[in-house]
Amino acid sequence: MKCKLIFWLLFSANLSFAQSINDEKAAKQKALEFLLNNMEGFFSLSSADVSNYYKHMNSTFERTDTLTNDQYREAYRHALYHYPFIPENCDTLYDSKNVSIDYLKSNIDNAYDMWKKNSRHISFETFCNFILPYRIGYEPLSDWRTAYKKEYEEKVSPYLSKQYNYYHLFSIHNMLNQGFNGAVYYPTGPMPEFSLRDLIKVKVGNCESYSARGVAQLRAFGIPATIDFVPQWGNRSMGHSWGVMFVNDDYTLPFGVNETLGSHFDERPELTMPKVYRSTFKKQEKLKEISEDEDPNIPSLFRNQRYIDVTDTYVETSDVSITIQDSKWLENAKWVYLAVFNNRDWIPVAYSKIGKDKKAVFERMGRGIVYLPFYLDEFGRQHYVSDPFLLANDGTTKYQVADASKTRKITVTRKYWESETLKKYNSQLIGGKIVASNTEDFKDSVIIKVIESIDENRYHTIPVNYSGNYKYIKYLSPKESYGNIAEILLFDDNGNLATPIRCFGGMGAWEEHSPAKVFDGNELTSYSRISPDDAWAAAEFENPIHFSKLRIHPRTDGNAIYAGDLYQLLYWQNGKWNMIAEHKAGQEDGISFDNVPENALLLLHNATRGREERIFTYENGRQVWW
Repeated sequence: MKCKLIFWLLFSANLSFAQSINDEKAAKQKALEFLLNNMEGFFSLSSADVSNYYKHMNSTFERTDTLTNDQYREAYRHALYHYPFIPENCDTLYDSKNVSIDYLKSNIDNAYDMWKKNSRHISFETFCNFILPYRIGYEPLSDWRTAYKKEYEEKVSPYLSKQYNYYHLFSIHNMLNQGFNGAVYYPTGPMPEFSLRDLIKVKVGNCESYSARGVAQLRAFGIPATIDFVPQWGNRSMGHSWGVMFVNDDYTLPFGVNETLGSHFDERPELTMPKVYRSTFKKQEKLKEISEDEDPNIPSLFRNQRYIDVTDTYVETSDVSITIQDSKWLENAKWVYLAVFNNRDWIPVAYSKIGKDKKAVFERMGRGIVYLPFYLDEFGRQHYVSDPFLLANDGTTKYQVADASKTRKITVTRKYWESETLKKYNSQLIGGKIVASNTEDFKDSVIIKVIESIDENRYHTIPVNYSGNYKYIKYLSPKESYGNIAEILLFDDNGNLATPIRCFGGMGAWEEHSPAKVFDGNELTSYSRISPDDAWAAAEFENPIHFSKLRIHPRTDGNAIYAGDLYQLLYWQNGKWNMIAEHKAGQEDGISFDNVPENALLLLHNATRGREERIFTYENGRQVWW
């Protein structure tokens, strides 16, 4: 009886082992089918210039000496100038013709083994989409899984040898995603994507390259991850992309370079999201019709068939229904787009097919954002379906229909909203002191002003009341402020701007943020210390002067009102921006405009300089930014 039991146990063990072998073989076959069924349309680009670009940048990143961030950025500019990336002039290497079965099988073996070791609580479907793919974007192919394991396995190995615990994935991520240089290079045009293997040595990159590296290093250890992206922020220019790691099949946590899981938006609380999309390797059937539409005017975002909408996993959303009025240009239109504003244009972030009832429905749109719907005619011209509307935080909609029969006077102080960083700079001036002296050591100094409030990131004109003439002026920063002041302008009793003959200040400033920047007449330069406290900047004048007022400006982004610049106030009506008036700024803290239509969507344009500008409404005597 005992022998029969032992035989049965051995037989059962062998049967179980054989079954697991068969299951693994079947799973890998399905994985291969998944890759083959979805690889169509993937490619990489090749040319002599692209090859030279990679050689130049890789040699830069492999240097044994450490370069500054600006030097790395200059290397990018040099490479892109001498080896221009023009996709139309490149050879297109389609995966379906150039990727071997052996490469795919090797990729599957590596991915499968690490999945079963580290993420076996994750489903096969999630494995296929977010661990298995051999590429992330349109980068040159490489044996990146082996490279990442060789680079990081020693760091990760303590977590691989313990009892299986999927909370170890958090530790693995946090171990891998640290110690990088997080400086960003923002290209002015297209640039080649680095191979996933080469991303290991990149010292300065853009958001896309950092995201791809973060995803690759997780996938290399069998941890599901992908890239989420906002095609266009709802209240500022540009879009953004970042990595997400799957905790389980349904729940993800975002991350950026050097960040712990879930902390990515801690530094971006003020940014709004109209749409968030998640990159997939699998083609999404829902996107097939628009992505394969023969209309050449389809926006490039909707030519991509490999993403899903995950907006409602990040922010509160609402569905938006819009009725489209008949027009001769509507006859050949099939799609309506919902757009948000960047610095100059309306950028589409979502689409809807025009229904037989002439309605378009946009699902899961982010709230607290101004949208503008439009369709394109056969010539690619935009036709606006309605006036812009605000999708409010409570889910209601309010259309911004300018009423030219009712006008008012408004005063504007900036052309772009304040970030949380700028607000911090504002607060760091409160309590600062302006002192005057007739000796360089300020032993006989007198306080002529204590800064009591800075309510906005712009110039603040401050009257002073004291007696006597002084040759030296000093700004003393309050504690824990790092300095962070852009400019102090001083005016004599005749209202004339006084120009220093010499500037000096405390030690410990950043090289590009010296004390002299406080009095250089340039708002875009600023004084800032490496460590807080003991920040001061002083100016010497040719002769003792009595000052009647000063104008002080916190460290800034350059989007306030500046003397001598020409400003135009515009409002949206009838599908275009219309100018209300233009004024040249003087030594004031803002500019006033008459005859501004009620309920108008407004835009302040600096015709002299700068790029950033933002739409706003005017409510209760102030600018409200959208």
